[in-house]
Amino acid sequence: MMNTSALKKTIQNKTELITKKELLKIAVNDPDLNIDELKKMKVNELRKLLKITHKITADTEIHYVNNLGFCFSCITPLRADYTSSKSNNYCMDCL
Repeated sequence: MMNTSALKKTIQNKTELITKKELLKIAVNDPDLNIDELKKMKVNELRKLLKITHKITADTEIHYVNNLGFCFSCITPLRADYTSSKSNNYCMDCL
């Protein structure tokens, strides 16, 4: 987990929500995972399983981070009542 100053620095870089196609490319490298089973899963399930939600592009490097518990759009911490709804990855301002 990141502290808030590190999180603010990453927001300044290009932060993108990772797609299912990118998650499957990452999962292919892991011999313990069955790629056929992963293809059947939803993207939210894959993000929770692999613990990767965002891709941060900083200069020439790419970093993968787990921002579960944060809004996927504005990267602010979510309140407990937001996680109970169906769209549990976005704050009320971003919905």
